[in-house]
Amino acid sequence: MWRWRPLLPALPAPVSLGEGGAPPVPLRHLPGVRINDERANPTGSFMDHMASPGVSWARDRGFGTVAVTSTGHAAVSTAAYAAAAWAVHHGRGDGYAPS
Repeated sequence: MWRWRPLLPALPAPVSLGEGGAPPVPLRHLPGVRINDERANPTGSFMDHMASPGVSWARDRGFGTVAVTSTGHAAVSTAAYAAAAWAVHHGRGDGYAPS
């Protein structure tokens, strides 16, 4: 993913867990058609492509935490990249997050 870094906003040190480079695989029922197997990403989701630059941007600007509204893949990806960038605090899901 970071091979496209010149097209992204300037980030001195991106938070990366090795996302991108998902291998294209052929579809059995559509000969000649290939899709990327996003399960090869660190959290097994295409949302790693969003979480890596998002957390990188936040860390670069001095934020100490990030939040995302999600019930699935976006939350898992964001948590993984936040853990790689900072120590993570876990909230209770009711608006309270310990400091």
